[in-house]
Amino acid sequence: MYYVYEWFNTDTQEVFYVGKGIHKRYKVKKRNKAFNDYIKNNNCDSRIVKYFTSEKEAFEFEYIYINLMKSQGYCKCNLHCGGAGGSAEFWTDNLRKEYSEHNVMKSEEQRHRMSVNNPMKNKEIAEKVNKQKRKAVIIGEIEYPSIKEAVEALNTSSESIAYWCKRGINQKGEKCRYKNSPQVQYDGKRYNKGGCKPISYKNITYESPIDIAKEFNISVYKIYRWAKNGFDEYGNPCRYIDDTRELEFKRAKGASHHIIVNDKHFNSISEAGRYFGVTSQYIGDILRGKIHSNKYICKYDNQQPSVSLND
Repeated sequence: MYYVYEWFNTDTQEVFYVGKGIHKRYKVKKRNKAFNDYIKNNNCDSRIVKYFTSEKEAFEFEYIYINLMKSQGYCKCNLHCGGAGGSAEFWTDNLRKEYSEHNVMKSEEQRHRMSVNNPMKNKEIAEKVNKQKRKAVIIGEIEYPSIKEAVEALNTSSESIAYWCKRGINQKGEKCRYKNSPQVQYDGKRYNKGGCKPISYKNITYESPIDIAKEFNISVYKIYRWAKNGFDEYGNPCRYIDDTRELEFKRAKGASHHIIVNDKHFNSISEAGRYFGVTSQYIGDILRGKIHSNKYICKYDNQQPSVSLND
């Protein structure tokens, strides 16, 4: 049984890699450099998106899914658009022969260059490499005698530390610099713009759908659905800023009501009841105006001030 799977950030729900596999392939944590660096510095997990009976169908869906996600600013760790990985038909005899004959690694010039720059053969290169590895780095309030020690202490990679020093800050907000280099002043903008796509909701422009999800305490995938439809469940426009479609809002049958209790958003009355430790009927009676409560101020997400039931 073949399947297409995705890796996602468990904190932001951002999908950063999509692939095709069988058996336990979706659990393997080693891919390309971009994938490896991302998974070291974020809380991540994987899940299967869809199963297929044939490998061809899985490859076709992988290609379509990766391109769709990339068009929305995701799958930033996919270096290719999929649809061919693992295919036994890719390396034909003619292609192998052509690659072998024109392989730059077999040229005398390349062999000489590799030999000269090999620290195992060239003492000057070895000293340069060791000096670089011994470069002291300051992260937050701690000074590490070498990059290697910083990598081991922080369970990260040397590439990540180089990136932190280049930006002047790491993802935790700590200042970072090489000991003998000036401190780079962080520009104050979003630390990681991967997957960001400006979006407008309720006449407010956000840098990313993730920002809307955090503000209203809802799933980021719900924001994607709103942007696809052009509206949320109540008819409030939700569009990427480059969306020029002319759409008409149609309320879905049986759509749930989002409510606000004491300025906190909930997806349903029962969810609010569980949060405050009261029955859903009690919250519902307050919303419908059957009872008055000073402790719980309840209203629907799209309720106008003039019809507030708590006044």
